[in-house]
Amino acid sequence: MKKILFAIALLAGIHFAPVQAQTKADKPEKRAQVMILGTFHFSHRNLDIIKTEKPDQLDVMTPQSQLDLQKITSKMAKFKPTKIAIESFPENQPKIDSLYQAYLDGRYELKADEIDQLAFRLAKQLGHKRVYCINAWGDLDTFQKPGATKFEVREDKKERLEKFWKYMQAKTIERSKIDKELYSQKGTLYQVIKKYNDPESIRRKHENYFRDAFQYEEQEHDYTGVDWYNASWFSRNLRIFRNIQRITESPEDRILVIYGAAHVATIQQAVESSPTHELVSTYKLLQ
Repeated sequence: MKKILFAIALLAGIHFAPVQAQTKADKPEKRAQVMILGTFHFSHRNLDIIKTEKPDQLDVMTPQSQLDLQKITSKMAKFKPTKIAIESFPENQPKIDSLYQAYLDGRYELKADEIDQLAFRLAKQLGHKRVYCINAWGDLDTFQKPGATKFEVREDKKERLEKFWKYMQAKTIERSKIDKELYSQKGTLYQVIKKYNDPESIRRKHENYFRDAFQYEEQEHDYTGVDWYNASWFSRNLRIFRNIQRITESPEDRILVIYGAAHVATIQQAVESSPTHELVSTYKLLQ
C-alpha cells in the first residue's frame, strides 16, 4: 500500500511541478507605464498642412480655459507621473530647463503653449525638477541633400517630390473638410482635449495616413507615397518612442507624454509592442 501511495505522490509531483514552474514563468514582469495626452498646439503656430483660422482658434488664456487647464492637470496628476515628456527636441533641453527653473522661481509667466500650460504647470504641482524633451525628425537622408543644415531636397528627388507634395497637400486639405469635427476646437478646452484623446478620434486620425497620399505612385508599382511617409512620419514617431525609452530609468517609472494628437496612435502602438513599457489609458482619466 505504501508503495502505491509513494508512486501516486511521485506521479503527482511529476505532474504538478511543471505547472508550478509555468505559473512562476507566466508572472508578468513590471513595466514602466506610459500615458500619452494628445493635444493641439496652443499657440496656433499653423505650421502643418491643416491650419486653424483665427475665428476657429481656441484661446487657452481665457478664465474658462484656465479653469479647464487646472482640471486637466488635476486629472493627469492622478496618474502620478514620475516624468513628463514634451514635444521639444533634446538639443533644446538646456533652454527648457532654464525656462522651467525661471517659472519655479517666479521669474517666468506661462505663455499660450502646451509645454507651459500643461507640462510646466503639472511638473511644478508634482515637484518635478525638469520636463524631458523627446521630439525627433524622421530619417530623411534618402531625400535630403548631404550635409544640409536644414531640410533641402536632393536634386535627383526634387521633381518627383514636388509632384507628390502637391498631391499630398490637396488630398490632406480635401480630407480635413470631411473630417472637420476631428480637428475642430469648438467647445471648452476640456471638451476639445477629451475629444482629441477619444480612442475613436485617435483611430480616425491615424487611418488618414494610409489613404490617398500613402498610396500615391509616380509609376505603377513604385512606393513614392509609402517611402515619404515612412521617412517623414513613421520613422519620426518611432524615434520619439526611442527617446521615451532613453528617459526610462526604471520599471517604476510612470511617464506622461504630452504631444500633438496626430502622433498618439503610432506612439501608442510602439508602447504596446514594447517588452519594457505598458500603455495606460488617458481617456479613462479624462472621463
